[in-house]
This record gives sequence, C-alpha cells and structure tokens, in this order.
Amino acid sequence: MRVESAPTMIIPRSTDIQVDAHGQLSIRTPGNLVIQNSGHYNVIESAQGSIRIESGAQVEAVTVRCADTCFVEGSLTAWKVTARAIHLEDQARAHIVLQETERLEVGRDARLVGNFGSEKELFLLFSRFAQQFRTLPFYFDRPAAAEPPRLAPGPPPYGAGMADREADAAPAAPRAAAGEELPEPLFFAQVLLERETARGAYGPNSRRAAERLARLLKERDLETLRSMHRTLFSRILEPGADTRRAQRLVDEYYAESGA
Repeated sequence: MRVESAPTMIIPRSTDIQVDAHGQLSIRTPGNLVIQNSGHYNVIESAQGSIRIESGAQVEAVTVRCADTCFVEGSLTAWKVTARAIHLEDQARAHIVLQETERLEVGRDARLVGNFGSEKELFLLFSRFAQQFRTLPFYFDRPAAAEPPRLAPGPPPYGAGMADREADAAPAAPRAAAGEELPEPLFFAQVLLERETARGAYGPNSRRAAERLARLLKERDLETLRSMHRTLFSRILEPGADTRRAQRLVDEYYAESGA
C-alpha cells in the first residue's frame, strides 16, 4: 500500500514566531516568506527578502515589512506596509492604510484601497471629511441582542476602582457643549478605543478601564478625562496597537493644551 508523503514545512534558522496577548501571530524570517493560507497576523516580516501572498489567501496584518517586494496575488488588509516595492497581481485586492515604498505596481484588474504616506496625512484627510466620517457606523455595530442573565459582580480587589469612586463622589465636571464636536485627535482616540474594546481581547479590569475612557470621550467629559486618562490607561494590561495609538493621541492633545 502506497502512502503519499505529506507536505513539508521548513522553518529557517533565525526565524521568530510568536503569539501576542490578543492571539495574533507574528512571523519574522530572514529570507523570503510565502503565505498560502488565510490568517490574521500582528507582524509579518522578511528581513532580507520578499513576501508573497498567494492566490486564494486572505491575509490581515497590522504590520508588513520586507527588504524587497511585497507580492499580493490574493487579498491583503494591513495597517502599514514597508517594502522596497508593492506589486499587486491581476485580481489581487489590497487594503493598505499606510505604505512606505519606493515603487507601487498595480495589475490591470487589481484593486488598492488606502495608500496613505503617514498617519498625519491620514488624519488630515479625515479632518476634511470629519462630518461624513462621524456618520459612518462602526463595523462591529449590530442590533442589540437580549443579554443572558448575569451573576452579580463580587467585591473588587482592595484599591480597585478608587479613581472611579473618587470621580463619582466629586462634583460633576464640566462637559463640552451638547452640539460641540470633539477635537480631531480625541475623536480618533474614541474610534480606536471602541474598536479595541469590541474585540473582547482584554480581561475585566483592562476592559473596564478602556470602556470608561471611551465613555468619557463619547460624553465629551474632557475635564474628567484630563485628570484620569493616565490612570485609566495604566490599568490596561498589555495594550494593543489601537490602545497605544489612542493613548498617544490623548497624551499629545493634553500636552499641547498645557495639561
């Protein structure tokens, strides 16, 4: 009876494969990297070669880096791609928000969405269409479903929630006027925090802190946010990329305003 041999996987020396706290895989390899199956990644990196995403593979990654060319035959969705060149084959689909490349090659029937040069360029464009952007529903918005009954929460650990209780006991902090819009950096911080909490990757204490930050922004309670943002961000253990970016936006906003 003849048994056909199974495919062989070779992991070169110096390859680094890790899984972060959010369950996203990171692959860093010294040479060329070929991805044949669909998947979600944090970082995909080829230090000295190229990256190829083959036909039929749907890849989502936060960061894609390679020394030479990023070839896309299937589908790529990425926050940032850094490469000497990006080459989209015919029928390829790419949603790349930020790209740092010397050359971009797009096949006749390929499609590229995004392609900003920096976060500043991205924010400047969104600020021009801020009103239209604010009216877009988030991808995780769905009709509210009936929640199953929950057990009453037990007492929090000693010291947990101190800042929350202090804020609740303090006089109500002034809020922005009802029709007043958030400054652009804070609005984008709200978007990032709401997207991060919707993923459900945090434990209860971290999630509670992220949700409170998002709520302060949504309610435009900027005075309370001014006094509490550092404490609340410090409670989020192993923050994801969106949370770190939101923290940077909030910190820079209050630093520029003299807080």
